[in-house]
Amino acid sequence: MKKGVEYTGVVTKIAFPNKGEVDCGEDGIASVKGTLPGQKVKFVVSKKRSGKAQGRLKEIIEKSPMEDVEPNCPHFGDCGGCSYQTMSYENQLKLKEDMVKGILDNAIKGDYRFEGILGSPVQWGYRNKMEFSFGDEFKDGPLALGMHKKNSFHDIVTVG
Repeated sequence: MKKGVEYTGVVTKIAFPNKGEVDCGEDGIASVKGTLPGQKVKFVVSKKRSGKAQGRLKEIIEKSPMEDVEPNCPHFGDCGGCSYQTMSYENQLKLKEDMVKGILDNAIKGDYRFEGILGSPVQWGYRNKMEFSFGDEFKDGPLALGMHKKNSFHDIVTVG
């Protein structure tokens, strides 16, 4: 894989924090943030060190089979939060369980008993902390209060 080159591949698994392992066949494997297992994606390699490539997501070509519900929030897609809203709660729990188990497998040497993830009875509206930011809705645009736009530290999505 070469820096600055665009590739297409399928996300085979997710590692914490939300980094997809994208298999591009003979071209190799890259880590791409903001993806879900099973998605076919287009990305550009942004870093390559020690044989490991990191990419920036350009487009989701095909949805994952895990994406089985419509998002609940009208800001989903633009806003940088709540990245799993297109997945049923059961699929979200399975994905998070796989990530936690992967972390524990790497951290714990020897046998251990993994008891899984305990789901919440409340699936929506349970957040107890929000961090809002002031900024431009777009470069040199009007001042806004809201959440950071997906993949951007400077642009703001008004969520009020």
